[in-house]
Amino acid sequence: DMNPLYTAGLNGRGKTIVLVDSYGSPTITSDLATFDQANNLPAPPSFRIIQPAGAVPPYDANNYDMGNWGFETSLDVEYAHSMAPGANILLVETPVDETLGVQGFPQMIEAENYVINRHLGDVISQSFGATEQTFPSKFSILSLRSAYFNALVHRVTVLSASGDGGATDDSAYDPSDGAVNYYPFRVDSWPSSDPLVTSVGGTQLHLDANGNRTAPDNVWNDTALFGGPAAGGGGISTVFS
Repeated sequence: DMNPLYTAGLNGRGKTIVLVDSYGSPTITSDLATFDQANNLPAPPSFRIIQPAGAVPPYDANNYDMGNWGFETSLDVEYAHSMAPGANILLVETPVDETLGVQGFPQMIEAENYVINRHLGDVISQSFGATEQTFPSKFSILSLRSAYFNALVHRVTVLSASGDGGATDDSAYDPSDGAVNYYPFRVDSWPSSDPLVTSVGGTQLHLDANGNRTAPDNVWNDTALFGGPAAGGGGISTVFS
């Protein structure tokens, strides 16, 4: 129910949303324009793309992860804009793929520190995460937190997706087809589990044809998504109390 905010004139005007994605998408500018036209949205006041952690490699149509991140980039940019149409959008692309564990995170944290130190955004949104148990150690997570302490000092809000693996989350990942395996006990993902980050999960709405609720909202659960079971993230952190 965003309408009361819009009625009050709160649509993101004067703020900048920062979206962080590995690789980004080579077609995001035209994709956003098509999305806006289809949904009768104005273009954002400003839409910029930067690569502060190094140049992104050329797009490879045979690289499953690049295609997946292209999809994620479109989702992030288009729906951040649809919810806050008056906000500026800054897409931060990083050159190393974040999969599971530490890979890709150093470049993402470097890019976020770049944005924070230069006062380029008000909100950083991260649609990525890895199960804590896939990192080499607890210390490897603690050593990656600099951007979140930096954001706290500079009063920048940091958001993270709660994940798609329910309360068990991913234990292994096959980049060739996106297949995942799950832990047999409750786990959590980082940076969603970090106390300096606001974790955002999805809910499933039960509506009739007129948009009226027919049952209470609940955590989303889709047994067929991504070729296997998937649900809103949860679980227990082994790093943070």
